[in-house]
Amino acid sequence: MNKFAHGIVLVFFGVACLLTWATFKLPMMVTPGLELPAFTRLCVSVGPAVVIGLAVLATAYCLWIWIRKGECRNSWVTFLALATSALVLVTLPSVVATCLALINAVNRLPIK
Repeated sequence: MNKFAHGIVLVFFGVACLLTWATFKLPMMVTPGLELPAFTRLCVSVGPAVVIGLAVLATAYCLWIWIRKGECRNSWVTFLALATSALVLVTLPSVVATCLALINAVNRLPIK
């Protein structure tokens, strides 16, 4: 049951990582020809690598749990808490970066 729960958490974590990765790509779609703010450029360049790293690390941990044949197994609740908190810490800057790009694009609209 513990291995199955780790798999479910990994699937939902993977979907959340995919959505966060898409959020990091969003500022380039919002302002295709405009200069992006510095924080947005930093997040767009570093963010996807961090999200991919988190997904690879979570997958490696689950593989280690599934392959290991020990009596004491780590609880899936700890994995859920750690994965969720890591994803929140990565998603928050992506939301701020997207908002900064959107505000920058609105400020540069021509006045009619």
